[in-house]
Amino acid sequence: ALYRFLGIVKPEIRARRLLKPARSLSRSISKIRDCHITLGLISELNDVDKDLLGILQRALKAKIRRDYRDFQTLAKSDIKIPLRLPTVGSMGLAESRILQHKPEALRQLLNGIANASAQSTDVDWHRARILLKRYHHTLDAFCRCPGQQPDAGEIRQIEMLGRLLGDWHDRVVAVDILHSFTELGHQAAPVINELNRQEGLLLGSARIYLQKFMRWKTPTQQA
Repeated sequence: ALYRFLGIVKPEIRARRLLKPARSLSRSISKIRDCHITLGLISELNDVDKDLLGILQRALKAKIRRDYRDFQTLAKSDIKIPLRLPTVGSMGLAESRILQHKPEALRQLLNGIANASAQSTDVDWHRARILLKRYHHTLDAFCRCPGQQPDAGEIRQIEMLGRLLGDWHDRVVAVDILHSFTELGHQAAPVINELNRQEGLLLGSARIYLQKFMRWKTPTQQA
């Protein structure tokens, strides 16, 4: 979030290029995280047949082992992962320039959230979730700057929205993973149906909270 913001302040920084080498490792290990999340979600379900639960757990653990081997192979390869990135000071960015671009950068993120959430697909809502996280992290970065503390009420609203959208997305991913176990046929259908039901409730709540948040963030407050 920080480097994307700095990329708005100074486009020649090319923030995407700076972060690109680390993305392959991030994507690789996120597959393992997604399986662990799915294991947790199905273990919390009530009235699930124990035999079915055992079948799904074994399938997920086998996938984790495969994905972990892939991750180890990637991590041991010759790929160069930057562990150190340039600091704000080394980029020669003046404080006045950063503060000048702050309102516009936040407005761009809010507009992106509103545009994405106005659509109806899971991809659009995932996009809105990512933009909300960037907005939140950008505000967090300014928390460490004298005189730039954000509104505590706004932070609470963002955190609630983030939890709702995060829980929703976990279930979207879990359902996709369970659908990928084609060898199970229709055995996973009861679990998938329950996760879909939870997914709908969470997204419905997120819509309401997001609408309230966007109405609260009037143009005057955004500036």
